Amino acid sequence: MRKCILFGRCFLILVFSLALAAGGYAQETKVTIRLKSHDAKFIATSIGGARIVVKDAISGKILDEGFLEGGTGNTKVQMIEPIKRGTRLANEGTAKFVARLEIDRPTKVRIEATGPFSAGNNIQQYVKTMWVLPGHDIDGDGIIFEVYGLIVYPTAPAPHQFFKLGQPVKITARVDMMCGCPIKPGGLWNADDVQVVATIYNGKGRRLAAVPLKWTGTSTFTGSFTPPKPGVHKIVVTAANDQDHNYGVGYTSFHVLKK
Repeated sequence: MRKCILFGRCFLILVFSLALAAGGYAQETKVTIRLKSHDAKFIATSIGGARIVVKDAISGKILDEGFLEGGTGNTKVQMIEPIKRGTRLANEGTAKFVARLEIDRPTKVRIEATGPFSAGNNIQQYVKTMWVLPGHDIDGDGIIFEVYGLIVYPTAPAPHQFFKLGQPVKITARVDMMCGCPIKPGGLWNADDVQVVATIYNGKGRRLAAVPLKWTGTSTFTGSFTPPKPGVHKIVVTAANDQDHNYGVGYTSFHVLKK
C-alpha cells in the first residue's frame, strides 16, 4: 500500500513538472504602449489620452485594456537633439499604458489604440499585431503608435449662431498638433508650414467661398466672410501641413437671417 501511495505521489509530481515545462501555467507579462504625434511629442493625459485594448489576435479575447496616462515627455530629447539608434525618447513621466497579460505560451496579440480623446472629429484609430512571449516584458519606450494629423477646433462662429444679412461672419479656428503642442510662426511647429482654409457651403451643399485663415495668436487662425444670401451655412475648416503630411478637419455652422 505504501509503495502505491509513493508511486502515486511521484506520478502526480511528474505530471505537474511536465505541465510546467510545457508552459501550462500563466505568467504575467508586461507590455508598455504609447502614442506619439507625428513630428511632435507623446500624446498625454492633457489632450485626453487614449484607450488601449490588447486582444488575443486569434480568438479575439481581451487580455487587458485601459487608458494611457502621463505627460508629453522631454521636448529637447524628442524634437531638438539628434536621435540616434537606441535613443530612448520617453522618460519616467511620459504617458503610457502598461498592459499586464496573463499568458502561458507565445501569443500573437492585437493592440488597438484610439485617441486622443480631446481631438474631437480628429480622433484616430490604429492597430498593431505582434508576438508576445511569456516572461519577456516590453518596457522602455515600449510599443509606439505614430499618430498622424492635426487637431482642428472651429471656435467661431458657434454652431447655429445667428447673423443678419450683410453682417460679416468672423471665422476662427484653433489648430494644434495631435499632442496638443502649440503652432506659431518660427516655433518648433511653424505656423508658416500650415495652410488653414474655411470652405463655406449653403444649405443645399453649394460651395460659396474658400476663405484662407491667417495666424492671429498661438494655434489660432482667423478670417472673415460676408454671406450674400440668408439661410443655413456650413463651414468646413481644413488644416494642412504638406511637408509632414499632417492634416485635420473641423466643422461648424451658422444661420443668416433676412434684414
